[in-house]
Parts: sequence; C-alpha cells; structure tokens
Amino acid sequence: MTLIGSATGRCLLLAAVLTLWSAMPAHAQQAPTQAPAMLPSAAVERETGEDLPLWQRTLYKTLTYQAAANAADVLVFDLLVGASAATTTGFFVVNAATAAAAYYGFEYAWQNLGPTLDETTEQTIVEKTILYRFIGVGRNFTLGYLYGGGAVTAGAFAGLNIVYDTSIFLTNEYVWDILRPEQAP
Repeated sequence: MTLIGSATGRCLLLAAVLTLWSAMPAHAQQAPTQAPAMLPSAAVERETGEDLPLWQRTLYKTLTYQAAANAADVLVFDLLVGASAATTTGFFVVNAATAAAAYYGFEYAWQNLGPTLDETTEQTIVEKTILYRFIGVGRNFTLGYLYGGGAVTAGAFAGLNIVYDTSIFLTNEYVWDILRPEQAP
C-alpha cells in the first residue's frame, strides 16, 4: 500500500494541504473598494515597524530556521536509521515540505495574533517555543514512524529532535525578534 493509500498518509496529506492553504497570505492585487468603516480587522496584517512586510519577514524566518533544522533532522535520521539514499532523500523532501509549512503557518499566525515585536521578550519567546514544540514533536514522531519503521525509532527521533531543534528554534527567534536584523538576508 502506498503512503497516500494509507489512512495515515491521507491524514498527513490533508494536514499539509490545510496548513499550506491557511498559511499563505493573499497576494493578489484587488481593486480598491469603499468600506463603510475602516476598522482594524484581525485579517489585516500587523505592521512590524520594519521595512519588511509581515509575510516576507515570516518567509525569511522560515528559511533561516529550516536550513539549520532540516540539516540536523537529516543527520539524526541517518544516524538512527542508516537508511538507503532513496529513503533518506524521501525523508528529506517530506520533512522539508512539512516542516516549512508547519513553521510558516505557525509563525505567520503568531506574528498576526501574538505579541507585537515591541512586546516580544525572552519570556514570550520561551512560551512560543513550548507551543511550537507540540507541533514539531507530533510531526517528527510521525515522520520517524513512517520512514524509520517503528515506534522505538520514532520515539528516539522525536526525543532527540526536542533537544537540538529547541536550541535552533530559540536561536532563530532570538536573532529575528530580539536582535531584529534591519535588512533582509
């Protein structure tokens, strides 16, 4: 049975599609309309006080985080499983796609609904990290189970991921939200 043919595969595919669909901001240009009242809306992006639009800042944060996190994921997966090149490549592709979609969706929602950059502190970064770890652990356990062949391998992969990925996440958040680079990379 193929990955898409299994119930788990269909659930993962549905989750990935919904995450991508909900995370992508509308960039289409629309004709201006007359609104009865110009009230702030939750659907309107918050200004970050920086040159970068919110969607672009989120994209850059995603790229910097995912570059380090995916490299570490592939290294740990290879050490734990020692799989063939085809399996490792499949893992890399699925891991990169699902991790980027999950992080971008989470980060975009946080930037719109969470504290503003001026309100961001070490405390809010720790809270954000804990919340994101729940997403990451579930996703990594699922990938470890599907590609590693069992619950023990999946548990080991998810457990190790908690350690190294948390430090990568915290570093990325600190650089982007506390140090705040003034220009795009």
